[in-house]
Amino acid sequence: MSNTDVERPEWLDEPRPAWCHGDHSGQDFEADRKHLSETVAVPVITQGRAPSWRHTPGYVIEADELLIAVYRRVGDRETWLAIANDSQNVEVFLESAARLSSELAALIEELTGEPA
Repeated sequence: MSNTDVERPEWLDEPRPAWCHGDHSGQDFEADRKHLSETVAVPVITQGRAPSWRHTPGYVIEADELLIAVYRRVGDRETWLAIANDSQNVEVFLESAARLSSELAALIEELTGEPA
């Protein structure tokens, strides 16, 4: 859905970023109002401590999914990148995400010998 496909709410008095794909019509409360990019789901393999209800000591390796999205609260200047699912969450400034991306790519290239 493009920025022009949705009716603009009266309270939205700033331009929508080109990357915003959020539906502002349901954001009646000020705390809910944010510009949101499309969400990308990335399959991952994770390792973590076994939850106590499993009664399994040590670490558990599982297939999982992480969601990646960019958002900015309406009225704010800061844009954030979120990487999250039901059990974990990392949110960093967009500039910090760019630094992380660069360092991750360099590390992967160093370890594998192939550009990330």
